[in-house]
Amino acid sequence: MLKLKECSSFTHAKSDKRVNQDSILTPTRCDDGFLFAVADGVGSYKGSDLASMAAVEYLEKSHLSKARLLSPDLFEGILTNVKVLSNYDPEYEVASTTLTYAYVNSTEIIIGHIGDCRAYVKQGNKLVQLTKDHTQHQMLIDQKLYTKAQLKNATGKNLITTAISQVVPMKPEFFSFKVSDYVDDLQNLTIYLMSDGAHAYWEENPRFSPNTMKNVTKLSNSLLRRIERKGAKDDYTLVACTFSV
Repeated sequence: MLKLKECSSFTHAKSDKRVNQDSILTPTRCDDGFLFAVADGVGSYKGSDLASMAAVEYLEKSHLSKARLLSPDLFEGILTNVKVLSNYDPEYEVASTTLTYAYVNSTEIIIGHIGDCRAYVKQGNKLVQLTKDHTQHQMLIDQKLYTKAQLKNATGKNLITTAISQVVPMKPEFFSFKVSDYVDDLQNLTIYLMSDGAHAYWEENPRFSPNTMKNVTKLSNSLLRRIERKGAKDDYTLVACTFSV
């Protein structure tokens, strides 16, 4: 039987002078498992902080089935929620958000993903990325026009190619993995979701001590200190969960 063993989360604005456009869903019961999520409002569009909140609210309140979590209709439902914002202010018509959610039961991991938040799973002392960024850089890498190394210092790294939006094409991706492929020797499964403002600092140096890596609270606190010590470049958000299977 799947049990939530430990959870850690944070979400902060880049600075005290701006609104945090990230939103989170901490683990909530869904079907026969748990659902959690990170959404990142697209900063160039007015009302995107409300769009990310609308996405998370839809996941939390819709009593979703496991089958629905693998359906593009889910993202259409979220978009309908986002469209309602323009009833309050016509400028909110362009409000957009990215979203990455994870659903876990005793046998399966389901990831729904659009934009550049990321899902990771812990394997040993490493975090393995489960999602692929929907960005111009990743598109150029996929097309084999450039390598990751060639684009390391190039501009445009954070330009996304799709989002939950009325103004850009919506192209969500879905992934399904076996829990048995990722549990550790103690039959624990650990999943991390991060917005780009958090995973950018993780990827700069993707490691902590073995003692820190084995505990989501310790890793989350260490990453938070790293971001705040170096100075945030964007809003930064993380939700991490360890389940016993």
